[in-house]
Amino acid sequence: MKKIILTITAFILVFSSYFLVVRYLLPEWVESGQFGDMFGGLNAFFSGLAFLGIVYTIFLQREELGLQRKELELTRAELKRTAEAQEKSEKALSKQAASLKITAKLNGLSAILQHYNTLIELTNSAKYGINTAEFNARKKDADEVIEQVKRLIENK
Repeated sequence: MKKIILTITAFILVFSSYFLVVRYLLPEWVESGQFGDMFGGLNAFFSGLAFLGIVYTIFLQREELGLQRKELELTRAELKRTAEAQEKSEKALSKQAASLKITAKLNGLSAILQHYNTLIELTNSAKYGINTAEFNARKKDADEVIEQVKRLIENK
């Protein structure tokens, strides 16, 4: 923004200076007109340069648009690869979840088997003089554990 303000200020100063210098050095309008006509060729030259600048800008813009098209194609290809990788990752996660589900069921079955082994040991111990109340309390705790494991397995 500072550059724009400085450019406008410089343009106004140069234009004003030019006007004042020409007006005071050449007070006659005829002489002033001849002096201005002297720069007509230079005016046409700068107009031609401006036109060439516009043509050059159009060519640069055309090249830039071509580069943008290529970049868009590359971006689309990259997005396609990303989507495919994400789908593969999703499939792998689904397989992992299924494996974890099977593992949880196996752990639950293992706990049930361990409980039944404990009950068999307690039953055998009860035959050999263990307190019946203690046996029933342990059996009740083990039955609760089994029910919890069964609910977990059934809920998937």
